[in-house]
Amino acid sequence: MSDLGKFIFEHRTAKNLSSRKLAELANISHTEIHRLENGERKHPSPLVLKFIANALQLPYDDIMKAAGYIDGTCISPLIAAHLAIITDLTDQELEEVHNFIEFLRNKRK
Repeated sequence: MSDLGKFIFEHRTAKNLSSRKLAELANISHTEIHRLENGERKHPSPLVLKFIANALQLPYDDIMKAAGYIDGTCISPLIAAHLAIITDLTDQELEEVHNFIEFLRNKRK
């Protein structure tokens, strides 16, 4: 189980919610909840994470930290602005963004 999967599972069970009920509250599929909790979904979109955070009544920053999108330190305004504009990207588009960032990092080396 990934850190994100553990985070979601622990908060879901603490609220006595089934994965289907959480999915219903978050307006996403129960399969997506299952994949996230089991670590099968590696890069969920920030929008999906926002829906889950809202359904679990948790701060958005907490689930973004668990997903590894941000660390425990303060987010710079530039990073916050970028996170705000990617919320409507699909998982495939986010994967492409991630791959491009890795390409840029490797190009520096």
